[in-house]
This record gives sequence, structure tokens and C-alpha cells, in this order.
Amino acid sequence: MTRSLPLATLTVCVLLSAAAEPPKPKPAPTPAEARLMRDVSANDLRGMLSFLSSDLLEGRDTPSRGLDLAAEYIASEFRRAGLDPGGDDGYFQTAPFEQVTPVKDGFSLSLTHDGETAAAGPQDVSLSTVDALDLDNAPVFKLDLTDKAAVSAAKPEQVDGRVVVMQSQRRGMPGAAAAFALLQESKPALLVMVGEESMGAGGGGQRLVDPSHPAGEGMFSVPRILVKSGPIVELLKALPTGDAKTTATVHIAAPLTAPVKLRNVVAILRGSDPVRKDTCVMVTAHYDHVGMKPGGEGDRIFNGANDDGSGTVSVVEIARAFAASQVRPRRTVVFVAFFGEEKGDLGSHYYGTHSVFPIANTVADINLEQVGRTDSTEGPQLNNASLTGFGYSTVGDVLVKAGALTGVKIYKHPKNSDLYFSRSDNQALADVGVPAHTLCVAFDYPDYHGVGDEWPKVNYENMAKIDRTVALALLMLADDPSTPRWNPKEPKAARYLKAWRKEHPPAPEPVGR
Repeated sequence: MTRSLPLATLTVCVLLSAAAEPPKPKPAPTPAEARLMRDVSANDLRGMLSFLSSDLLEGRDTPSRGLDLAAEYIASEFRRAGLDPGGDDGYFQTAPFEQVTPVKDGFSLSLTHDGETAAAGPQDVSLSTVDALDLDNAPVFKLDLTDKAAVSAAKPEQVDGRVVVMQSQRRGMPGAAAAFALLQESKPALLVMVGEESMGAGGGGQRLVDPSHPAGEGMFSVPRILVKSGPIVELLKALPTGDAKTTATVHIAAPLTAPVKLRNVVAILRGSDPVRKDTCVMVTAHYDHVGMKPGGEGDRIFNGANDDGSGTVSVVEIARAFAASQVRPRRTVVFVAFFGEEKGDLGSHYYGTHSVFPIANTVADINLEQVGRTDSTEGPQLNNASLTGFGYSTVGDVLVKAGALTGVKIYKHPKNSDLYFSRSDNQALADVGVPAHTLCVAFDYPDYHGVGDEWPKVNYENMAKIDRTVALALLMLADDPSTPRWNPKEPKAARYLKAWRKEHPPAPEPVGR
């Protein structure tokens, strides 16, 4: 015992010394940051979302009366905050689209495999094709979305000019993201999806087209058929994966078109720096949802409180907080609510080609999606949020720094951070070079795209903490003399870095005398 006394004494001294060390001070917000955080209110968010996701707006389909009401409401809140309008019509950026309605008269689809032929009639399908289509014995290639490895191994040249068959895309299918990427990079003659129609999947009877970009973007330019019933379904399901040794004959008549006016809602907080005010940071969300069930008993309205009413009211509340606190960042801040995300990121793609601020002067975008519900299928999500494409650019570093001031952990989800980078409006801005990411609290939750996604299920106190974090990150991005950059060491960011360099070519070398 006597030999152990010095060791015990030393241990006690070390413990007392450690206890006596003062804890490391937590980072403290600046006075401007504190004012900005103070003016984000959970009650404001609750009040706005209870209207925006009410039954009155009938699910905010694109286009619809409910969507127009939502746009007017968002504009009125920007107006009340005293923000500058950023559109061609006050706060509205008008987008002249065409609504394309397929004509089923004369439609025919037949497949021949191993000497067996099966056909589908007009009653068996939903059409989403833009143009008339005539294919005679075209080769078929099948993607099995349950087999991620097989889908990932498929090459664009294997599907170019072919009829591609796959399951109707559903959330959580292992090969869905790889299929989406493949179809963005290739040019199939036709995409035939098999199964039930899913909201927002583009399988419905009408399609919206930007006449200035009639071919659409990526996968959304591919003519599509959704086969829901009939004897052809079993044959489609039984086809072998890959080169199916099958031919398809298809006839689709030319569709009908009609003009339709859609609107992004844009507000601007002018920067205070004489030079940097001509550059901007953006915070965005989509204000549309998927509308209503066409018929049936009970609740038919997809209210879309979390998707993406939560992101929309967050953009409005952050804008109001900047205006109320009278914090004037050095760069301009642009607040945008996009239309048509559920129909293929339509509003953000339109903004990307008709930007209020030059794309070359847009230094970053933080897009907000599903930031209200904390009851994730992965368990409760409190005081944290994940950033899609975390590590693709330095935007994530700024959000992490802001989160240290608000007690919110900004992290990379091991699976969904990369998987969901292309699933929201940040993608359209990243495509033109802007470091753009989506912040999300719950990637999946009960009632996703269901009639039960209603405003009482949102955690408003947690959403306010997320919004304070985003507001601080915007302020940091706007005041920082440097600008965010795509990560040249991240292969998945290479295409976005290339687009950024296109907008920011190096200055020419001075000509010697």
C-alpha cells in the first residue's frame, strides 16, 4: 500500500488540475449576427406554413390556382418586409411555358420477345412525351432499379437510340440514382416505365416545356410512357436485364400545346459594399407541391407542409429577419421561391438560364428542402441538418461554422448526401457553375408525398434553429472577401467546376510592348 500512495497522490493532483482548467469558451456571435438570429421566429414560421400548406391551396400543383395563391402570398410577405422586387413583374419572374397534352388517339405499343408479342392500348398508359414518335422494331434495353451494380455498369452508348425499360422510380430503389445519371448523359429513343404512377415522377398526362429550351434538361428531355396495366406488363417485367433481345414498335400522335404563365418569386436585399454589391449569394426553396388526387373518398389534398412548404417559409422568414434586423451584408442577398420542382426542377432551370443576377456574379446558393419535420424514418433529427454534396465545395465549411454559433450540427449523411445532390433545385444552379447545395433535416419521413404531410407535424422550434444557422451562413458568405470554390479533388464535383470555369475564364495575359 505504501508503494501505491505516490501514484494515488499523483492521480488526485492530475484530476484536480484538470478540473481546475476553465472550459474552452464557445464561439460568440457578433452583434450583427446576434440581431439576425433574434429576428427568426418559430411563431412566424408556424403562421406562414399553416396558410401555405392549407387545404385552400389544394396542394400547389404546377400550374394551378393554389400555386398562384401561394406566389401572391410569398410576394406579399417580401413586400411587407420592404425588400426590393427582383422580377420582371414586381416580385414575379415570369416564365412563359407551354403545357403539352399528349393525344392518345391512335396510340400503339407492342413488344416482341422470343417470338411472343404483347401490346398496350391507350387505356393502359400515361404519356409524357413532348413530340410525335414513330419507332419500328427498335431494340430494347432494360434497367433493373433493384440491381444498383448492373445499372451503374450500363454505359450511355448502350442506351442511345434504344427503348429503355425500367420500373417506375420509387424512393429508396438502390439503382434509381444511377439510372437518373445514365439518362441525363444519354439519348434514348423512349423510356418505358412499368408500375403505378408516382407523384412528381412525370408520368402524368401533361408536361410543361420551356419554349426557349424545348428539349428540356437531361432525363426530362426523354419521351416517356408509363405502362400501368394490360398483358404487356408481365412481359415487360420478365425481360432480361441489359440488352433484352427484344424489339418495340411505337406510335404516338403529335401532342396539343397551350401557353401557360409560371412564376418564380424573387426578392433582393442590396449589398452595402460599393463593389461587392454587384455579386450575390442566394437562398432558395420550391413553393410547389404535387396537387390533389383526381378522385376518391377522404382526404385528397397533398398539402406539402414539409415538402417544401417548410423550405419556402424559411426563405421568407430569413428574408424578413435580414430586413427587420437592418443587417446589411456587403454582398447582395437574393431570395427565390421556385415553381415546378416536382415537375423536374422547372423554375430553377428557368432561373439558371434567365438569372436575375449574372451567374458569373452569383457566388453561392443554399437551397432549403424538408427542413421542418424531425420525425425521420432514421430516427428523430434534432439540432442537426445534412448538406447534399457535402465536400463538393467550401459552402459546407461556412454552414458548419454558422452551426457552431447556433448549436446545430451540419454533417455529411453517409448515403444521402451524395445521392440526393441531384434531387432538388440546387442541381440547376450547380449545372451552370454556382456552388449550390441543399440543406435537409429529414430525407425521408412518414407521409412523404402523402396527404398526411400537414403543418401541425412540423417542429417549429427546431426549424427556427436551422433557419438561424442558414441566416448566419448567408451573412458570412456575403461578408467574406473570398468566395466559395468547388473542390478540385472531388471527382463528383468535376463537371460543376468545369461549368464554373466557363463563367470565370482566366484574365488574358498582358500584351508586352
